[in-house]
Amino acid sequence: MAGYIIQHPKFISFVNKLTEKAGRFSSQRHLSAVRDAFIALMPVIIAASFFILINNVILHPVNGLVAWLGWSGTWTEALREISLRIFNGSLNILSLMATIMIAWRLAKDYGEDGIIYAVLALGVLLVFFPTGINVTSPSGESFLVSGLTGSEQTGASGLFVAILVALSSTECFRFLRKQRWLMIKMPESVPPAVSQSFSVMLPVIAVFTLFGTIGWGLEFLTGKNIYLIVNWLIQTPLQNILQGLSGVNLLLVVQNGLWWLGIHGSSIMYPITETTLMVAIQENSAAFVRNLPLPHIVTKPFIDVFGYMGGGGQTIGLLIALLIVARRSDHRAIGKLSSVAAIFNINEPLIFGLPIIFNPLLLVPFLLSPVVCISIAWLATASELISRTSVLIPWTTPPVLSAFLATSGDWRAALLAFLLIIVSTLIYLPFVIMLDRKQPDAGESL
Repeated sequence: MAGYIIQHPKFISFVNKLTEKAGRFSSQRHLSAVRDAFIALMPVIIAASFFILINNVILHPVNGLVAWLGWSGTWTEALREISLRIFNGSLNILSLMATIMIAWRLAKDYGEDGIIYAVLALGVLLVFFPTGINVTSPSGESFLVSGLTGSEQTGASGLFVAILVALSSTECFRFLRKQRWLMIKMPESVPPAVSQSFSVMLPVIAVFTLFGTIGWGLEFLTGKNIYLIVNWLIQTPLQNILQGLSGVNLLLVVQNGLWWLGIHGSSIMYPITETTLMVAIQENSAAFVRNLPLPHIVTKPFIDVFGYMGGGGQTIGLLIALLIVARRSDHRAIGKLSSVAAIFNINEPLIFGLPIIFNPLLLVPFLLSPVVCISIAWLATASELISRTSVLIPWTTPPVLSAFLATSGDWRAALLAFLLIIVSTLIYLPFVIMLDRKQPDAGESL
């Protein structure tokens, strides 16, 4: 029955239309600029997380390895300060870097010189920064200080504003550059670089004037800066949805459901969820550095280390189940060939080789296993049985080790990840047995 439905022309037509629309959505110019910018920044983010890991797992004066060995001293404090400086130069200015990269990527996609767009976008972002910050003195007195910038604007907490500014300023500047009446033409004897600078002068002035007025107008009319407004309208609601157990499970079902249809679910959802998950891990990292309670359960590494072991669909369990019970030679061969890649959470050999896509027998465990495992991990974290994630690690970090590193060295998280592998294997086992007993299709060899 299931095979008849999958081979039905109407079902095939539906999947083809869904794939086409998903492809268009994924390749949409603005979403692609955001996605590509974060991919380009990933080495910087991971490098910064590496130093956070060293600071908290090795150099922490109370819980670190040096404290356990009794090596704490002036030299460890010096190393901790070096790591903190690196944090300030990377994750603590993530929104600034994202603004530059998004504007540059979008301009390049239009075939424009991305440098002027990137510099202008950064300038516009600074236009929206508060002109003063409330500071509390040791005596408890609060007063407004001008000339200061907080990490709420420069760090991951300001990513939503950074994205909006990068996209809108680029589009606005691109539109104004096309208006001939705003172009200052210089004599042919003037060097091209100088002439080009003058040609964009009025559009640059117009962009700064427009966004500067918007920034002032928002604070004048609402009494709140754009960061508070965006946080209230977008970031907080989305954060609350994804931080809840039902929200993160819905995200997993959608992503893995798209994978089952042969659509790259993570790429489709990336522009929508990545900023929220990046904000969450950055705020957790900042809180950990300051020895404050970590505010978020669900972060990007939380989903990666507990819900994507072996890749989307928690396919580490599928791989182990294949190696345990599969008797068909093709299934065992695919399992063995997929083993090395699965250690690094790459499961395309399984998805397209077994295959998982359009396979009705594997749809239920493919959707169920990540939901069950994430639910257990979420409840364990909420109950403080394991630490919250505080380090952004590469998604290719092997399972179990990834949980240990992401939680700044919590062995309980590593143990939980190991147990979740067993859980996912048990979920996949009966379906793998049914799949193994299924007769191969025509043209398929045993």
